[in-house]
Amino acid sequence: MTYTTDGIILRRADYKDYDRMVTIMSPKLGRIDAIARGCRRPKSPLVSVSDVFCAGQFTINVTHERHSIVQCALSDSYYDLRADYERLLHGMYALSLADAATLPGESCEPIFFLLLKALAHLCYTDLPAALLTSAFEMRYMPLMGYQPQMERCVICGKALPDSARFDEARGGVVCEDCDPDQPLITRGARRIIWRAPQTDYTAVPRLVGHADWPLAARLYRPFVLRRIDRRLRVEPPPLPEDEDDNAIDSEDDT
Repeated sequence: MTYTTDGIILRRADYKDYDRMVTIMSPKLGRIDAIARGCRRPKSPLVSVSDVFCAGQFTINVTHERHSIVQCALSDSYYDLRADYERLLHGMYALSLADAATLPGESCEPIFFLLLKALAHLCYTDLPAALLTSAFEMRYMPLMGYQPQMERCVICGKALPDSARFDEARGGVVCEDCDPDQPLITRGARRIIWRAPQTDYTAVPRLVGHADWPLAARLYRPFVLRRIDRRLRVEPPPLPEDEDDNAIDSEDDT
């Protein structure tokens, strides 16, 4: 049997002398573990389409339940990421998060297309890598079923219009009365986290220079790692530093 699917390579491992085992994320078929036979030979037609970040349309043959890549019509390899170590780290982290969300035979279209957008922005824009990764995380987690509560205290249920603290373990904001030991979160950072899942990735440039996004990123990362960490295959990239040590609440939309 032979079939064709869109996909992107999330992982790869050299196998034998000239082969390579790869993990493909397919939007409709989920995780596909396949072998690219002979791809490490210099003249192999698979030499340029069997590495991580390679995205395109894969033709795959199945024999005795083993999947082998026959060919790939490459759409993008995000090659420039390899020339920038910082962006490469962020790109590998995005692949690892996508890998944690991908199961064999299960559709993962929203995360697949989110990943492609994130990699395109990392590769082809000058936007800060940490900002792009933070935007990816804040859109990725709700798709995984983890939506932080940003309007009401997760302990007592009281509405919190202004002052609040963020409890990554409980998954949302808490009031001073319930847990005064959690880190403070500004109103602007709360708005960024709350609005991110409903905002298109093309709106990310509007956060450049926003005083609250570094705080939102630093508070959100532990929320991600607590729920996904054991499934990650790479170390998370560095978190952003404050753009303004006296960051104030901002009314800017995300």
